[in-house]
Amino acid sequence: MEFLSIALLFSFICIAYFLLRDPRQKGLPPGPRPWPILGNLLQLGDMPHSHLAKLAQSYGHLFTLKLGVQTVVVASSPAAAAEILKTHDRVFSGRYVFHNFRIENHVEYSMVWSECNDYWKMLRRICRTELFSPKMIEMQAHLRENKVSDMVGHLGRKEGEVVKIAEIVFGTLFNIFGNLIYSKDVFDLSDPSGGEIKGQIWRLMELGNSTNPADYFPILGEFDLFRQRRAVADCLHQIYDVWNAILRERREKKEADSNHDFTNVLLKANLNDHQINALLMEMFGAGTETSASTIEWAMAELIKNPDIMSKVRSELDRVVGPKMVKESDLPSLPYLQACVKETLRLHPPTPLLLPHRALEKCQLFDYTIPKDCQLMVNAWAIGRDPKTWNDPMTFVPERFLNSTVDYKGNDFELIPFSAGRRICPGVPLASQFIPLIVASLVQNFVWGLPNGMRPSELVMDEKFGLTLQKEPPLLVVPKARV
Repeated sequence: MEFLSIALLFSFICIAYFLLRDPRQKGLPPGPRPWPILGNLLQLGDMPHSHLAKLAQSYGHLFTLKLGVQTVVVASSPAAAAEILKTHDRVFSGRYVFHNFRIENHVEYSMVWSECNDYWKMLRRICRTELFSPKMIEMQAHLRENKVSDMVGHLGRKEGEVVKIAEIVFGTLFNIFGNLIYSKDVFDLSDPSGGEIKGQIWRLMELGNSTNPADYFPILGEFDLFRQRRAVADCLHQIYDVWNAILRERREKKEADSNHDFTNVLLKANLNDHQINALLMEMFGAGTETSASTIEWAMAELIKNPDIMSKVRSELDRVVGPKMVKESDLPSLPYLQACVKETLRLHPPTPLLLPHRALEKCQLFDYTIPKDCQLMVNAWAIGRDPKTWNDPMTFVPERFLNSTVDYKGNDFELIPFSAGRRICPGVPLASQFIPLIVASLVQNFVWGLPNGMRPSELVMDEKFGLTLQKEPPLLVVPKARV
């Protein structure tokens, strides 16, 4: 009995130690005490970006979480973001790859998920000099303007009907990228299904937004218990089957192809099919979803604020007149550009950016960040920080009219597309077609809300995922301007 009592006491002490001990490594930033096994997972809720912003108010602009067995450091201020994305950019340039996307022949050829190695540098160089250079963007402006004109015509035929603006914009962006990538439309705006590729990419975005327990407990990654990784692989294979047929046709052509599209640029760079597929997938996926979300939020804010909508329309009438707005007009539309910036401040398309990973142990402020630690930058919290922005919860484009702050990676109080070597390479392109589409929607239509809803009643709730979507989606009734 004495031995049994000692054994039970020892077991109780061991269990109590396991339950009560702090599993965090020393030297990390402060943070909420984690629960055993789950860590701080229960504190994330269904709106992690918002909950993390509240935690920053208690624990500071740099704090630590334990998500399952993973250690994560969260940055929530411009200064902390600058340390991660600029001062220690190389050390923190590693990428944590979500388990859903750990697909053979994808990660190793991806520009988003691969390490910053020589292959990654080659892809960035191709994008910078051949795909998103000022010359290439200017040369292809007419393609984007034609697709936006198609969108305006389609909406004109929907006058008086309720439309989901995100779907129309998404289809327009699909056709913009379809023409930039391989010189053809891939989406029929009059067909709600949108075609095979659109359906598969939407499915891919849904899977990307789903939580995989293996991201918190890596031991589960070997089993793919919920078949999420297999579902992603199936989507990719179906998309790649379509693209491979196009690549095969292009390679078999004997004469020089007159198309100056992305596909020919990549073929001339001697990339193989796996490499081209991964890069095009990221252009289609990231370029359409994030931009469509930004445009939907911009239109929601303008409809909710009729005085601001009126100012944008007056600027367009004064500068552009009755002709269709073009990309060449955009530099002369400062108030429109300010509205886009204000939308990106309040509604960054990827609220937590994509997670970084420390390639080696590093000193960050007065803290020690261990190798392989994950780092998140809460761009949503930074854009709403009252220490940086006056009246941060209100949509006020005027704050950008006499300001040099921009979203292109140099101003860390506004980093919707990240910064440093991991900045989104498509920013030069997005900065053209996002304001162009918003301007065209404002210039050509008066926008009403269904069922007699007043602008002040418009719900502006969010749905968290890889992209920050409006919930519920924006439903509007277009009426052509006379």
